[in-house]
Amino acid sequence: MLTSKNSKSSPKSKNLKTRKSSESGATTVAPDLVAGSKKASLTESFQERFGGEEERDYVGAAQTICLNALSVRAKSRGELAAQLKRRGIPLEIACEVLDRLERSKLIDDLEFARVWSRSRLSSKKISKRVLAQELRKKEVAEDLIAQALEEISVEDEFEAALQLGERKARSLRNYAEEVRERRITSALARKGYNYSIISRVLREVS
Repeated sequence: MLTSKNSKSSPKSKNLKTRKSSESGATTVAPDLVAGSKKASLTESFQERFGGEEERDYVGAAQTICLNALSVRAKSRGELAAQLKRRGIPLEIACEVLDRLERSKLIDDLEFARVWSRSRLSSKKISKRVLAQELRKKEVAEDLIAQALEEISVEDEFEAALQLGERKARSLRNYAEEVRERRITSALARKGYNYSIISRVLREVS
């Protein structure tokens, strides 16, 4: 009997291909996003720059990834850029899609920084210094971070620190005063508060 020339690839060769793909560090876009994505109406510049079918698939996939992420919570441009990179969207296409979302006001890093800062100050009682660190990790520009944090006054920051100090003091009411002060000071310092605010809180809760 003649052996078929179109025999199936061996598991070994498949594993080799998979290993080579992983070693390259590339992350492929989920097939359902590329093949099944709806083609958004593209501007003329998009048609000129990404006229091929494969490029338009990437554009649709990138938009789907961003809109799905934004439906969960607001995100900075940097966060979305990182997601697109992880999903294997080419850099040029990712930048174009993010630019379009910015023009549509679906991405607004200043508003994101404002909302993030107010929310975290209220819920986590963290200082402006720590808020700035968090926003940098989300790749928000320094000037936008400064602008957002300017809207939080010293008294806003003190009020958040005081609420944290009072809560901590209640949990330590059976401890000696020296122990209470030390632990309250440590709790506030971990949240990034400076000596001036910590001293005011200690006077209020003593």
